[in-house]
Amino acid sequence: ALAEGRPWIGIELDKADVGVLAKRIFRGSPADKANMKAGDVILSANGVDVTAPGELIKKIRAAGVGTVMTFKVDHAGTKSDVKIALAEHPGDEEVLRMHLVGTFASSWKGTKAARGELSDIKQLKGKVVLVDFWASWCGACRAMVPTLNELHEKFGAQGLKIVGLTEDTEEAALKVADKLSIKYALGAGASTETLRSYSVSALPTLFLVDKKGVIRTASIGLQTSESLTVMTKKLLAEPG
Repeated sequence: ALAEGRPWIGIELDKADVGVLAKRIFRGSPADKANMKAGDVILSANGVDVTAPGELIKKIRAAGVGTVMTFKVDHAGTKSDVKIALAEHPGDEEVLRMHLVGTFASSWKGTKAARGELSDIKQLKGKVVLVDFWASWCGACRAMVPTLNELHEKFGAQGLKIVGLTEDTEEAALKVADKLSIKYALGAGASTETLRSYSVSALPTLFLVDKKGVIRTASIGLQTSESLTVMTKKLLAEPG
């Protein structure tokens, strides 16, 4: 029964001159527990050289959940064998939570204020910040707007700052903002680096950040007003 799920080690892979680069290690993942670090290069898996990310992924999938694999890893010029037990992929939302909840929210690079006041997250300490990654073409994102407007009306004066961030141009973002009467702040032209630092893989992706600038919740897809209200109230009640 163990081998039914999709096996996962928690590494974002990239090409390397030799082997495969571990571009990023997800917190709490099997690779993280085995002390692998971003920048490590995987040279072989179970004694067989690997030269491309796709090749390594195939080997991991073929091995299956529960298997312990031995990877030859080059860490800053030192080569060693690292044993990793393949876990079942916990799902994108759970990976997002494992990786980011409890960490400080990253700056929003390359983002221009399209509507309302857009300070960087680092300047918003003392406020509870709800960050909504959205796009003008995304139906579920549009469906989220009434809920976010409602939260803005209800808690804005109590210290909640809602910010919608999108890769869209300012023009595209404002067109939708006018059509849907978006009342909260919007930032357009968010950089790929910003989306990557928040591990955004689907839209909408929402985060609640506490008064100290720490990410406390992460979720993918439509969220209910009830669940967001409960957590917002909790974070607003905390000391700054």
